[in-house]
Amino acid sequence: MKIQTYFSAPLVTLISALLFSTLVLADEDQINHFSIQEKIGFKETPVVNIEVSVSKKRDLHVAVVNTEGWKTVKKATKPIKQSGKFHFELPIADLQPGNYRVDAYLTPRRKDWNDRISEPVRQNMTVINEPQFKVVKKLTFAKQDKIKKVEFPKQVVGSQAVDLLINYEVTEARDLHIKLLDSGNWKEFGALKFPVAENGQITIPLTDMTTDFPASKYAWVIFLTERSKSEPISKKQGKHFLLIND
Repeated sequence: MKIQTYFSAPLVTLISALLFSTLVLADEDQINHFSIQEKIGFKETPVVNIEVSVSKKRDLHVAVVNTEGWKTVKKATKPIKQSGKFHFELPIADLQPGNYRVDAYLTPRRKDWNDRISEPVRQNMTVINEPQFKVVKKLTFAKQDKIKKVEFPKQVVGSQAVDLLINYEVTEARDLHIKLLDSGNWKEFGALKFPVAENGQITIPLTDMTTDFPASKYAWVIFLTERSKSEPISKKQGKHFLLIND
């Protein structure tokens, strides 16, 4: 029996280059969208996300200004060949904690602020006094520890691939226990334990169950306990199923 666990977690990778663009020419040169991180640490690199419409080749100018004294700490110029969406890094040497404003505007090629052809767009950015800015996730808890739902097929045939899905709620960090029992004599055939930090669900893919277990009637028994303890603090939930050979 092969067992894996899956937990959802978003993950974004930002690349230091212009990644893609479209082959569309615009009637008017303008910046349609502009964004940068609202907060970063002083060891991190600002990343520009921008969408532009251009009628011909243009230059995109980006400037990072420290709002205390209004000193420009970074300037960058990116050639824009066509309309599209882009993102790129703005490395800043010795970036200091503080408040900044990031400006962006378009000009004809090899021109500057005095020849701008679009109004500048601006966004504020705060550099915190930490190497990295970490988003603190607010954990979700319930008023009662319980197994809300268990899903599993009523019959599993041979090497069939199936999923055991468990939805649970906890009042604080707990251990989730999963046991496989013969439903005829309640002999235990396997046990798993997973630490859970908040309300959620877990999906366990299973394959080739008849390789490890004889054909019979079984039941999953699932419950919650305090961390590193074995006494259930939630009502046990069971799910019966029949395992048969191919």
